[in-house]
Amino acid sequence: MIVAIVKNVARNYWLAGLIMYIVSFLGSWSIGLYLLVIPFVLWILALAHSFGWVKKGWQNAPFAVVGIILWYFSITNIDDYWLFLPFTWLF
Repeated sequence: MIVAIVKNVARNYWLAGLIMYIVSFLGSWSIGLYLLVIPFVLWILALAHSFGWVKKGWQNAPFAVVGIILWYFSITNIDDYWLFLPFTWLF
């Protein structure tokens, strides 16, 4: 995550989001839904960087807020089964 934030490269945001998604699944029996905010923010930042919408570091803040809002609506309206669907295919 630190490398992604320092370098501002979309590929690093995607990778950090994937790793944090796995960590949030591993913590899904206790605080996993709260850890899920980090992948949401990282993936929104990755999309913003992929489309070239972010040119300077301070422009990450609005996209981080969008990620937090999407996370809040998803954990209040979507079941855990659907949020962690790729892991249900593994089991």
